[in-house]
Amino acid sequence: MASVRHRGVVGRVRQAWRAFALAVRRVVMLEDDPERIARGCAAGMFTAFLPMLGQTFAGMLLAWAIRGSPLAAMPWSWLTNPLTTVPVWYGCYRLGAALIPGHETMGWDRLRELVDAVQAMSLMDGLLHGAEVLGGVFLPMLLGAVLIGLATAVPTFYLVRRAVRALQARRAARAAHWKSRLVPGRGGATT
Repeated sequence: MASVRHRGVVGRVRQAWRAFALAVRRVVMLEDDPERIARGCAAGMFTAFLPMLGQTFAGMLLAWAIRGSPLAAMPWSWLTNPLTTVPVWYGCYRLGAALIPGHETMGWDRLRELVDAVQAMSLMDGLLHGAEVLGGVFLPMLLGAVLIGLATAVPTFYLVRRAVRALQARRAARAAHWKSRLVPGRGGATT
């Protein structure tokens, strides 16, 4: 019975990973300026770690504010989901707590209880009262989330911009190749 349950969890994780990878692939293939796509992806990556509900909307709003693609921001915020939220936020909390002198760190179990309480709230209640529920862990968690968000958003911007430029150049070369084959007198079709 335990192995069946384990296979179910592994299957859901694989399915979630495939869905995320497909969404990222679609983002990279958007027909938009590489800079806009990269800014949108960086905004989504930055907001993925923030200790709040509605990270997808926050990422889209940030992408819009920095003139990035809001569509490109969407899948990156899905890095934190019901399976990954507690480990991600705990890592952010521990980093932030280590940087605040004299802060007494909270254990994994207590933090998991607080995060579960926030996740059980409605979106509006979570936005309005999530920081209150998290209490003394919110500021260290926010500090850690901002630092990790910046550390991941900057490379994301450059990597995505490079990937989109390469993909768009390859697409343009393929289109030019096929267009040249259709020009009369060059051995191509004459329509």
